[in-house]
Amino acid sequence: MLPGGGSTVSVSGFRLPLQSSSRKPSLLGWPGDSTKHDKRSRRSKTTFKVTPYSIFNYLVGFAAFCAFYFYWYYELHIEIQVYSKGWIKTAVLATPPPSSTCFDPARIEQSLYNKTLASAPAFVDVHAGMRMATGMDCFNFAATLPESPTPEMVLPKHTIFHAYWRADLLPLSRRQVSLLHSLLAMQDRESTSVILWTNADVTKHLRDSPLLTEIHKLYGPDRFEVREINKKLLAIGTPLEGSPYLDLADRRAWIDGDLVRILVLWEKGGIWVDMDTIMTGRDMRVLGESEWVTQWDCYDKVYQPLNGAMMHFYQHSPYLCEMMHVMSTSKPPRKGTTDWGSHLYHKVWRSLVAAKVTPFKILPYCFTDGHSCRLDNRLPNPFASRDYTWGAGRGAELRKKVESVWAVHLHNQWDKQFPKKGWVRTLILEKVRVAVDAYRRKKKEDGLR
Repeated sequence: MLPGGGSTVSVSGFRLPLQSSSRKPSLLGWPGDSTKHDKRSRRSKTTFKVTPYSIFNYLVGFAAFCAFYFYWYYELHIEIQVYSKGWIKTAVLATPPPSSTCFDPARIEQSLYNKTLASAPAFVDVHAGMRMATGMDCFNFAATLPESPTPEMVLPKHTIFHAYWRADLLPLSRRQVSLLHSLLAMQDRESTSVILWTNADVTKHLRDSPLLTEIHKLYGPDRFEVREINKKLLAIGTPLEGSPYLDLADRRAWIDGDLVRILVLWEKGGIWVDMDTIMTGRDMRVLGESEWVTQWDCYDKVYQPLNGAMMHFYQHSPYLCEMMHVMSTSKPPRKGTTDWGSHLYHKVWRSLVAAKVTPFKILPYCFTDGHSCRLDNRLPNPFASRDYTWGAGRGAELRKKVESVWAVHLHNQWDKQFPKKGWVRTLILEKVRVAVDAYRRKKKEDGLR
């Protein structure tokens, strides 16, 4: 018994005091201890206060999680284009009948159009009939075409490559000369030549250019020449003869460039090549059985599916006649647009099939513009240095892509240079350099004989 009425209980040698009390616990604790118990509860209780800052943090975290989840498991393709409905109705959907004369057999009979070439059966199918936007499909299809012409193919005896340069807009540099070398040194020397067209004010300047003097000396006048463009003269005998549209031009050389393409191909026939292009060395003659333009990209844009950065037509082709007919009977082209390019080819193609006339062919995008597709299957950025993550497998795949196509379209970007270790230098320009050196040696050997 303890003083004050307490008692003790022995537990394994220990004596623990037990406080005697007559108080009984209630459901909420001991009577009289509510204040003490409430304080202890408030100290142990977790509180959460909602603030705008906390909501923002949770939203940012959730958005980051969603972005990572979508990146890891999904592909997101978004493309937004805005077109005037009025323009679509008048400039795209309308299919006016073709000219009454361009495909007239009597007119064709009197022209220089090679009907034998045009009517000969084609042994090379240049289009698969689908956009081939998955994996290596387009590049694999390109690799199915022969490396050189086969004996049964009916081809032009001579093919002229045409290019256009306005030195009043930008001085000629080695980048443009690289295109000329890639054509002259890597295409068949016996059956191909190059004409560089330019505006009258700078023709003499270009002829006297040290860069072009070197090309003249190496390849000779039979394979390379610079010519003054006279649009009014070239338009004689065409639907554009006497048209005020012949004087149209812009600071990008889009409008006059699109016009020059059609005029020079009408006059000479051959293959047009934009100056912002580099050839890979594949023999272009295997594409010579058909007249064609190219696919713009692998997405098949609804109102802009075709491109003329490279195109092939025979001399006095009725397709070119039809294009000039549409140009002469339509509103003038809008500045900074492809009204005389992609939109024109699309309109003519649709009007031809509506009139039950066999249209020109369309080359798959990767043949000449393999960069215009998805990130996972297109050619890499031509102006990007080689990434250290390119292992042997990815490098071999890139080499296979480049070797399967005929050209790479660079889409202007004149202010950019090819990195020294970039894929354009290592896989294309180095090949051009070797071909030019071999051409020099061969010419020197021939001169000593």
